[in-house]
Amino acid sequence: MNRIDAEFITHIYKILPVILSLLGATSSFMLYLFGSKLLVQLKMSVLGKKIYNFFNKKWFFDKVYNEYISQLFFTLSYTITYKIIDRGVIEVFGPMGLSSLITKKAVYVSKLQTGYLYHYTFLILASLTLILGIRQF
Repeated sequence: MNRIDAEFITHIYKILPVILSLLGATSSFMLYLFGSKLLVQLKMSVLGKKIYNFFNKKWFFDKVYNEYISQLFFTLSYTITYKIIDRGVIEVFGPMGLSSLITKKAVYVSKLQTGYLYHYTFLILASLTLILGIRQF
């Protein structure tokens, strides 16, 4: 369903979730306020116990599923995706590798600086010759 289609729905269908939510909240409040004996009788009946056990066991299933299966996948994905790939491989070849490479090259270039004018002149002429030679080819 597109957003455009949602504009042309009848108004009653648009406010139906609000109406049903308010109706459910009101009926549950009234049942707990005035019909507590009925709720106790329903809970103690055979059908009420079966419904209670069904929802209680479903809660245990969700608890086991969340604690053992979901947490295993979360832990594995955190370890593999984040620690190994993001912090490991990407940082070695990305920012950390680049900064360490620049630091090593900067130390090498700083050793080339002797302070003599004829060394600087030679480096300028050699680099200009190299640039113009590369441009010709």
